[in-house]
Amino acid sequence: MLVSSLRLPVWPRLRLVALLISLPSWLLASPPTGTKLNTLHLRVRSVAPGVFVHTSYHRYPGSPTPVSSNGLIISTKTGALLIDTAWDPAQTMELLRWVADSLHQHVRLAVVTHAHEDRMGGVAVLQANHIKVYSTPLTAKRAASLSYGTPTPAIKPYTVIRAGRTRLELFFPGPGHAPDNLVAWLPQQRVLFGGCLVKGADATTLGNIDDADLKQWPVAVRTVAARYPKAAVVVPGHGQWGGSELLAHTLELLHAPSTKSQTALNGRP
Repeated sequence: MLVSSLRLPVWPRLRLVALLISLPSWLLASPPTGTKLNTLHLRVRSVAPGVFVHTSYHRYPGSPTPVSSNGLIISTKTGALLIDTAWDPAQTMELLRWVADSLHQHVRLAVVTHAHEDRMGGVAVLQANHIKVYSTPLTAKRAASLSYGTPTPAIKPYTVIRAGRTRLELFFPGPGHAPDNLVAWLPQQRVLFGGCLVKGADATTLGNIDDADLKQWPVAVRTVAARYPKAAVVVPGHGQWGGSELLAHTLELLHAPSTKSQTALNGRP
């Protein structure tokens, strides 16, 4: 069981299992490191030693432009850690293949930062491959009403995961984009994964605020900024990453006059 501080044992290499989908031949090939594949397929880029942003894509009906979503891959001495899945099962399977072929590792465990499709659309694929998927109890409760799979509810408001010499901190700063949004901090690499609590450098709106707490969101962002002042790289859930200025940018968007008029339909994701 995942507790507030966890050191991972060495596990045997796992065989990748496709789940309830007929995988095309390209999905079993090895995607080159750092290259963008065809539209709606995975892209992986390095942001710090041993830390990669995985970006997947989803096209909403009637929209010609796919929406990107970011997560993290963390390479450790004992295997890879995954922050959030790709948008869907096919891209999540591709993500596992990238880790195996490019890092020569397997995913040790995965963390879901909140219960939205862009964070957990591939949970069932991970579970079919015997990869433990963890979340807070609130995220697991919310996920139970969805169709993507239910994570193990073992993450506390502050949880530390240790894998070899890698330290990963998970922190719940309070509700914001969603009632259950976590952030992840890698102190050695000074990388902060803000997830959907933090807006990308290219964002001009808050996106989907259907589950948002607009009063508490600024409080949560300020809490994160105060807790992690040494962050050199801040990775948002969507769009372009940058530095700590993304936290200030998010606060500016939260205080914009148009905030209350946004919905999931006119302000994705």
